[in-house]
Amino acid sequence: MFQRINVPLVRNPQCTRAVDNLTPNAFRYYDKDGFELCQAEQRYYEAENHPIEQPILNHRLWQEEWMTIDHPRLHFDHAMILHRCSYEGEAREQLEELKSTIPQADLLLRTRQQWGYDFDLDYVAESGQIFEVLHIECDFNNFAEFEDELYKFEDSIERIDFEEAARSIWRHRDEWDTLTGFSQNDWKANHLLGWEKAEYTEKAL
Repeated sequence: MFQRINVPLVRNPQCTRAVDNLTPNAFRYYDKDGFELCQAEQRYYEAENHPIEQPILNHRLWQEEWMTIDHPRLHFDHAMILHRCSYEGEAREQLEELKSTIPQADLLLRTRQQWGYDFDLDYVAESGQIFEVLHIECDFNNFAEFEDELYKFEDSIERIDFEEAARSIWRHRDEWDTLTGFSQNDWKANHLLGWEKAEYTEKAL
């Protein structure tokens, strides 16, 4: 049912090159809980030619499409692999120098390498209403753990009949429709995968 795209899993994502004309404003809005990139980070990623131009969710970050599906009713909102870099070499030296005038440069210096996957599958009901079947997001600060859990997840979803899963989710909508926020995602992850939570995130620092 799903076609997996051969996304490279980068074991050691780094930014190593210095960039020009960094201002204090470029360091605003640093994301401590995920993969979003402030303007300074985007400049460093561009210098390394890291792939931050895929317009998934209309954001610029290292995200790459991971799966596609060809089905009349099942559709991906998104399915992506994510990376976040540490700063080494000339980039690190530059940030160390900038700390005295731009304290926020310290945030980039302390950024840990991070990997993640995000899977959001929708279903179009016969009424035409679209609802979310399964939305999972898992982040990791350890590459081996990320790789292992990614392959386990891929194996688990291959075993699910998602047409029947969608119908089951819809039949039980009275149990999740009034839940708030991530609680709906948690309910569906538990129903289909036996997971307690649908989202596992790591701090970037």
